[in-house]
Amino acid sequence: MTENQQEELNQNKVFNKNVIKKGIVLFILITLLAFIALFLYNDGAQNLEAWKSVNVQYLLIGLVFIVIDLYVGGLRNHIFLREFVPGISQMVSIKANLANIFMGAVTPSQSGGGPAQWYIFYRNGVSIADCIGASFYNWISTIIFFPITGAMAIYLLQDKVPEGFVMHMTKFGFSVFTSLFVVIFLGLFAPKVFDGLIRGVSYLVGIISKKAGAKVSATGASGRMKLEEYRSKYLGLIRRKPHLMIFSFLLTILLYFSKYALAYLFCMAFGLEVDFWSIISVMAVSYLLLYFAPSPGGSGIAEVGITALLAPFVGAGLAPSITLLHRSFLVFIPALLGSIVVLRQISKEA
Repeated sequence: MTENQQEELNQNKVFNKNVIKKGIVLFILITLLAFIALFLYNDGAQNLEAWKSVNVQYLLIGLVFIVIDLYVGGLRNHIFLREFVPGISQMVSIKANLANIFMGAVTPSQSGGGPAQWYIFYRNGVSIADCIGASFYNWISTIIFFPITGAMAIYLLQDKVPEGFVMHMTKFGFSVFTSLFVVIFLGLFAPKVFDGLIRGVSYLVGIISKKAGAKVSATGASGRMKLEEYRSKYLGLIRRKPHLMIFSFLLTILLYFSKYALAYLFCMAFGLEVDFWSIISVMAVSYLLLYFAPSPGGSGIAEVGITALLAPFVGAGLAPSITLLHRSFLVFIPALLGSIVVLRQISKEA
């Protein structure tokens, strides 16, 4: 990335106040409407009654899961960033992760999360190329983790969760992750195969339209140059310190397993006796569904999807309550903390 491109990553573009305001309103509105509909549809009286006997101790333990989530989420980036910028504080990584969560919650398809994270790093002495590098390494861990756990979860749940829109969307998410894994694997380790595929596509498109074929060919040529640039840069660190990728993958497992296990903790808070691995599988499937959700922070889709997947195991009367707690601890509270990070950054440069 050039210096001019780095200059384009400025506060006004990343932390656009109008975008943030609209995103907050949409996120809150969609989330509220979704929960109101779910509580009305799924025996709201039973949900309210259950809250009277909820075990608060489990909710306090849930706060520890927030700390784990934020710490590990920041550490995943930090293990690579400290290779690029020795001495950088881990708190910078934690703040960047919080900014990511907040901006992801208020932008469509969580598109603002990455740039917000990069901006916090950039303002703390990390080049944009290194920001992208750290994200790329973790992205590799993520696209390996999700297809494996998603496939296992879908297999375990295939006879327990009714086929419908939610499961179809989940399988779509699984197919997207699997496709991305194949593309990135070919790009990194078999570039000639990747190059051949691009040439083949441009040839086929060219049969239909020479103009379109030329555009695909030009885009492919540009992509090949960037791919080679990133391969030489990113594979270098992997070859020098392969243990970092292993560490990143282990942290990814810990990060998402703690997210999934939190739902089981909330089941216990309501006194439910449910199968641990079934709940873990439900949450693994739900994250496949949510990763590419188009609404701000997955609002609406998350509430409906998680509730629909949990209902066969915890009952329709309690599924919305468990979903509410899970979203509160892993999205609402961290997003609130992230808003403080973002507002402070804006005020610094006002």
